[in-house]
Amino acid sequence: MTQTAEQIQLPDYDNPPVVETVFGVQFKPLAGFTNAHLGAFWQTLGLENWPKVSDMPPLPRQEERFTPEAQWGKTLRFQITQDPKARLQIRNGDGNRLIQLQNGRFHLNWIGEDGGKYPRFKQLKEEFETYLKQFAAFLSDYQLGPIEFDQWETTYVNKIPQTVWKTPADWGFFQPLNAMPSIEGLIEAESFSGEWHFVIPDRRGRLHIHWQHAKDSETDETSHIQLNLTARGPLPEGSDSFANVMAGIDLGHCTIVSSFCYLMSDNANSEWKLKNVPSR
Repeated sequence: MTQTAEQIQLPDYDNPPVVETVFGVQFKPLAGFTNAHLGAFWQTLGLENWPKVSDMPPLPRQEERFTPEAQWGKTLRFQITQDPKARLQIRNGDGNRLIQLQNGRFHLNWIGEDGGKYPRFKQLKEEFETYLKQFAAFLSDYQLGPIEFDQWETTYVNKIPQTVWKTPADWGFFQPLNAMPSIEGLIEAESFSGEWHFVIPDRRGRLHIHWQHAKDSETDETSHIQLNLTARGPLPEGSDSFANVMAGIDLGHCTIVSSFCYLMSDNANSEWKLKNVPSR
């Protein structure tokens, strides 16, 4: 019998290459919700703990559909609109948490780019649920609800320096690439960027993997791999259940962590100090 993501023993790392996580939920846009409400919610968080804000363009809606056309890449769509809606980014004083809010989305980011240690999934999940419920209470106080969730999302951003690899020829540590091809005396592999898409069994969602060969700056002589894994899936129509949202976040976490482990070489997993090695 095929195991589900939740039944697989989850791998664990002492030194994972993760530098950012995002837990998020999409909900149906709320009538009457304005940019002024973004600022009002910021006030409820406490300016002493969340002192930094910035305005960003709103994120587009994402829908994981399971139709014959859904497996093919989507063309870029341009929209011309007079709608002034925005996304508010609210950062805590330590700079390692970010709440992103717009009419239709709520996200919590952990940011560890400055070397902060990953605080672990359980803690971040509890924080996300706490702030999401605080937002729902805010909507109730302003008579803007009820909120109807329609999609969950979990993202892990990994920064892989030149430790498990030196040149693109070493990129076989990530199984979907195996090895970058070179033809002696003719061509030598230099770079690659690409993406892969996988269906989570029973069409509960998808896993999207994006690989980017990048440098921190133009003057930096070293490069790294940014490997993003995003799992997201639909929620039942008209869902206002926090339990459903958190179950989706759990599924995303299980899918991402297990897939990451299985897709990496033994040497790479050893570099990041893998524990609780699952059976393959």
